Amino acid sequence: MYYFDYAYTGKGTTKVKTKSGTKVKKAPSCKNRFHYITRTAHYKNHKDNLHEKVEYVKSGNMPSFAEKRPDLFWEAAHVYERKNARTATSLVIALPKELSVQQRIELSEALIKKFTCEFNFPYTAAIHNHAGEIGRQDQPHLHLMYCERSVDEYNRTAEQFFSRYNEKEPGKSGAKKITPDIRGKGKTIISEMRLDTEIIINEYLETYAPTKILNIKGLEIEVPNSVSCLHHEDYNKIHGTNLKQVPIIPKSLLRLNPNLTFKDKDKNTAYQAKLAERERAINEVNELREYNNFELYQQYYITELENLKASTLSENDDYDPPTPF
Repeated sequence: MYYFDYAYTGKGTTKVKTKSGTKVKKAPSCKNRFHYITRTAHYKNHKDNLHEKVEYVKSGNMPSFAEKRPDLFWEAAHVYERKNARTATSLVIALPKELSVQQRIELSEALIKKFTCEFNFPYTAAIHNHAGEIGRQDQPHLHLMYCERSVDEYNRTAEQFFSRYNEKEPGKSGAKKITPDIRGKGKTIISEMRLDTEIIINEYLETYAPTKILNIKGLEIEVPNSVSCLHHEDYNKIHGTNLKQVPIIPKSLLRLNPNLTFKDKDKNTAYQAKLAERERAINEVNELREYNNFELYQQYYITELENLKASTLSENDDYDPPTPF
């Protein structure tokens, strides 16, 4: 299973659950999203930069008013798109850590092409990578945001581009908006995009990294390297496995400093309790990952174990003890 998140950025408000109840606040803007994934403007010195590096940034299919200036495009989307409308579709896709930086870029460009080129959607993409808080392994992932207004042959001002489309006078109206509902995929778009992503990732894994090495019950085992778009419940039904869901630990818990102490006794006690909670959560995740790896690859483990036993027996058969005096 790989991480795939599909979300909309829009104008208007959103409801946020808090300890004191539900609050209504302004929805995150597409211009803010653009600066976050490209690490520009107020995100240039963001605290996440301490943990994460940006390996790749690219924008494309921009209309004439924003050519070579994607920041102007997302600013215009935020200003001129109608009230409560979607301004961007945002994807976050985990990329295989077994691929090199250049191979991840090639893979990402294939995904970008798949999701934006058919309708010439304006887009901005970036690859972020950081060491995981558990195990310190690379966690590369693609951020892709695109606008569902299709860029055609007509030159429009920023304001006109985001106005209502008129099929009879396309050059005098806004750019056509092609949503999943218009494409007849309102209820299936996410599952279809997950499947497309699985196919493309596996093509690149087959080319560049067809196998990987896992430590299963103390043995280094070479296993096939592939991903599945299925959730673990669906995968279990199809393949007869018993995979268990691995919980996501909040960043706020993972990034606690184990060496930090406080002079205030109560404050220190509360912090140590948080550290204990962090330790329990990490142990649970590690145990579940080990369990799932064995569940997926137990046949490879059994084969490797049998090979080791056969090798040991063969070595013993060849052993010629010294002649006693």
